[in-house]
Amino acid sequence: MDTMKYTIVYLGEIIEGFSTDQATDFLVEQFGADRGTAQKIIRSKRAILKKNLDLKTAEQYQATFADFGIRVKVEPSEFAGNKTGKAYRDASAIPPNTAQRLRRPDEMQPTRPETKGPLPARPHVTPFEFHGNGTEYFKIWLANILLTLITFGIYSPWAKVRRKQYFYGNTKINGASFQYLADPVKILKGRLVVFGVFIVYSIVGELFPIAGVLFGIAFAIALPWIVVRSLIFNARNSSFRNIRFGFTGSVWDAAKAFVFWPMAAVATLGILMPYVYYKQRRFVVENSRYGTTSFAFNAQPGDYYKIFLILTLTVLAAIGLAVLVGFLFRPISAIIIGVMYLYAFAFIATKTSNLLYNNTRLTSHSFIADMDVVQYAIIVVTNTLATALTLGIFHPWAVVRALRYKLAHLAFVPDGDIDHFINAEQQQTSAFGDEMSDFMDLDFGL
Repeated sequence: MDTMKYTIVYLGEIIEGFSTDQATDFLVEQFGADRGTAQKIIRSKRAILKKNLDLKTAEQYQATFADFGIRVKVEPSEFAGNKTGKAYRDASAIPPNTAQRLRRPDEMQPTRPETKGPLPARPHVTPFEFHGNGTEYFKIWLANILLTLITFGIYSPWAKVRRKQYFYGNTKINGASFQYLADPVKILKGRLVVFGVFIVYSIVGELFPIAGVLFGIAFAIALPWIVVRSLIFNARNSSFRNIRFGFTGSVWDAAKAFVFWPMAAVATLGILMPYVYYKQRRFVVENSRYGTTSFAFNAQPGDYYKIFLILTLTVLAAIGLAVLVGFLFRPISAIIIGVMYLYAFAFIATKTSNLLYNNTRLTSHSFIADMDVVQYAIIVVTNTLATALTLGIFHPWAVVRALRYKLAHLAFVPDGDIDHFINAEQQQTSAFGDEMSDFMDLDFGL
């Protein structure tokens, strides 16, 4: 049973098609607040409107606010209060008892603000949910480690399937969970192939050193094929509501994304690295499909260059500060470098993930991702410290905690009736059947 409590958070965003006056009128009517307080809420960059709700009630609040043009987030209460800075001091001016006067969604009046025309259709934001917990995963994690050690690694494919089935099964959208359907035997075959190639490389490399260079060239040639086969395997063995995902990318396109463009990035001393990042993610997204419907990717190379430029300037500033401080007190310099590394990791992880999901579409359906750099950095730091202090025992809880945060900041935005779309996909899939054969259906661990 999910005992986590959730918080309704307003981040200063009015849904397109609505006005701030309409949103203010709604808050006045439903909060019982004076107009000045309601206007202050609407102008604030962050305001916590309701705390300690169960997920169902929180989603009802979210839908009701969206009906009146106010976009709010549902955040686990564990993370909702971890913000600092001016944007959040703005909300401190809101009387704390105001949010407590908010009626439950089923108590609110069905009237809408007056408009000069028909209300725009609002998207129904459907958040991802994660219902796993660290204790459950700890049992799976420990059993997987022990069985893998006892069997000298043979059990590792079954361990992978068991782990993925747990996380897929506990990840839900609108009450429906994902499924992982892979056959461990096929994973074992792929790993045996990789292990065999490694053994041959080790032996031949010792006898004929030049063979190491030849093997490197051979691996570069084979890498695109390995990438494509692994992506096909993982997509085909993932499903949602009995519809499998798929991947249709070609080996040639994979070669450009994972071999030729990275080589060009090296030749340009990293200047093309953001473009490589863009090309690889576009290759994966645009060649992925759900049933018979392909995903689309709308991000541009400039979006990635902006992320890397901000990161580069920040890192250079941190290095300069570390050098200056190092002349006075060297230990502080090491701390600055450590903080810089942490920030860089959290910045890249959150910004690129948000960019990926916010620019991915499934026909007219879309996604919303809004992970925060500081919040994610705090989770990474505390998870790392707890795992180190417990000699690795905390690892399962760390994994669950990080995943829960990521999914709490990811939502699906269907355009219209999602059930109608899925039913149509089920009919299309049944009509076409599974056109992919099992030939070389192996997982190489990429």
